[in-house]
Amino acid sequence: MYEYGGMPIIMKNKETTIIIASLVLLLILAGGAYWYFLMGPATAPVAVAPGSDASAGFQPFGRTDTPGTTGNASSTNAGGASASASTTLTSTIATLRLLSSTPVGGYGASTTPKTTVVRWVDRGRGNVYEASYDSSTVTTISNTVVPRIYDSSWNKNLTAFIGSMFQEGDTAWSAVYSQLIPQATTTDSQVTPFALRGKKLPSTVIGYAVSPKKDKLFMLTQEDGSGVGYVSNLDGSGVTRIFTTPLTQINVAWPSDSIIAVTTKGSALYSGYLYFVNPKTGAWTKILGPAAGLSAAVSHDGKYVLWSATGQSSNVITGIYSVAKKTSIDAGVATLADKCAWGNSFTSVIYCAVPSSLASATYPDDWYRGTVANADKIWQIDAASGNVKLISSLIDQSDRVIDGFNLDLDSKDAYLFFMNKNDLSLWSLDLSSAQ
Repeated sequence: MYEYGGMPIIMKNKETTIIIASLVLLLILAGGAYWYFLMGPATAPVAVAPGSDASAGFQPFGRTDTPGTTGNASSTNAGGASASASTTLTSTIATLRLLSSTPVGGYGASTTPKTTVVRWVDRGRGNVYEASYDSSTVTTISNTVVPRIYDSSWNKNLTAFIGSMFQEGDTAWSAVYSQLIPQATTTDSQVTPFALRGKKLPSTVIGYAVSPKKDKLFMLTQEDGSGVGYVSNLDGSGVTRIFTTPLTQINVAWPSDSIIAVTTKGSALYSGYLYFVNPKTGAWTKILGPAAGLSAAVSHDGKYVLWSATGQSSNVITGIYSVAKKTSIDAGVATLADKCAWGNSFTSVIYCAVPSSLASATYPDDWYRGTVANADKIWQIDAASGNVKLISSLIDQSDRVIDGFNLDLDSKDAYLFFMNKNDLSLWSLDLSSAQ
């Protein structure tokens, strides 16, 4: 007889045998449960959208960092693979990859000998995220609060960008230069690898473009009612004035070292023109126009222009113009030039987001206003041969309607990046797998 707490317990052999057998059974069941939950069938981790933590609120540009989402965020691939902050990932990266489901304020891509890296800015908070193509993980590399970054053009190493920003109370956007500054290593989980620091560029800036080498900046300013063009270092220093023009309603791009492309803002109501401007001399050369609703994308060698204009029924007509021959051919697709990007390595090849069927509207005006959207496919066009090839039916791969814009490629033309105009999400398409 044993006593526990004053209560007598009589231990008989039979009872002892039953108790021991029960304990063994419990151990077996516990072991089976342990194996099932830790070694058994895996379930897909729940994806958390980067930048979804808004607990720190908004602060003006240049203020110190505040706690927010840090370390590894997660992303979901349209093909079913997902990334988790605390899980070692072995899943294959999908051909069509959703990088950010929350609105993005521009992005930049860079290719290293080992992989391709893309960085982007969260449009709401200003957090900076990074993804590479040897991993499914999305990492928060800066949580400095810089709200309302609507666009960004990055340098070659993805350590700085020129952006357009709306601050509270502003009636127009401001151009800013922002740089990722490495932070000291710490065990604090709220400290990201970089802090975002920067400065505003002149308040008169109404347009900008980064050079092909991504080390120079073209700024268009409005001064006394005229447009004035300047070339500077990327941070806005070392400014050189190159031209003055009566035009102010223009779009600018810097497709090749010797060409700044100037296109009058497109509208079905007005005739548009495309000019090439020499960034050293400021000399202008008329290339295209007049054409109603004109929009243009110039190849990186300056040999070709993909143009779009308003057709007779207010629809879209698209062509490819040879600068040397001064002739134009039908592009083989009907889309806006705003939805296209030329190759960096294969300079005669252009990729376009092309509507499966153009919605009835007045182009490009209704598309600019956001009153019409289309479901796109990605097409490849070779300007030299005239060949046209379907690369991806986006709706089939993503199960959603994607109206692509802001397209770009990495330096090796391995990945096509684009945003969805419907929700400002960011996507990438692995061209080697898609073709």
